[in-house]
Amino acid sequence: MTYFKSKSFKPRKRRIFKRDILMITLVMIFLTTFFLFSILSKKISPVLLNYASSKAKNIATLMITQAVNKEVLSKMETDNLFNVSKDENNGIKSIDLNPVTTNTLLNEITNHVQDYIQKLEEGDIDNLGVSDSIFSNLDKSKLKEGIIYEIPGGLIFKNPLLANLGPKIPVRIDLIGEVISDLKTSITNYGINNALVKVTVYVEVTMKVLLPFASEEMKAETNIPITMRLIQGTVPEFYYGNK
Repeated sequence: MTYFKSKSFKPRKRRIFKRDILMITLVMIFLTTFFLFSILSKKISPVLLNYASSKAKNIATLMITQAVNKEVLSKMETDNLFNVSKDENNGIKSIDLNPVTTNTLLNEITNHVQDYIQKLEEGDIDNLGVSDSIFSNLDKSKLKEGIIYEIPGGLIFKNPLLANLGPKIPVRIDLIGEVISDLKTSITNYGINNALVKVTVYVEVTMKVLLPFASEEMKAETNIPITMRLIQGTVPEFYYGNK
């Protein structure tokens, strides 16, 4: 009888190649970088976003003021802004804003402010026609790239000695809401039977501040004086308290 001896099979050890080690190393580096970035982002983002929002709000306010003053107020006739109603004795009965003039004014303000902010967002500063003093502290080459400001990375340490150190973080803005404008009036007594009327325009712009790793919505609000007018009534012959 012939006997066959069974061969013993030994498990083959899988050889670890350099390629496997490289892949494992890359995955570990990626995961470590991701978790570190997440932790740092939660601590760093609020500081930088707060600073970026403050700078963006200042620049947006300057642009709003420039747009209103140059494109609207410099060409506006304020005589037709008021409707003054008087009685038969030339006394002031009521002072109202002219609705037609008011609507035209607000439409022009809204359109020009929106146009200015969009051009700033797109880096089209050459067609803004604003004075150089507005951009005196800014890098025009960066503005043409749509970067309104660059934050020093050292600000995250909250130390004045380290504030200007580190990489520069670009700040951009994005107009995400409609421009809101409204006229506000205040009437105060001035002398005897006279009224001093002050008119200001309120402008609100909703924007998003964009950093490479975070974003935040903000509102830029400003009140711009339009006109001040003295409405004179009839001065009486006798006034109580007057000698």
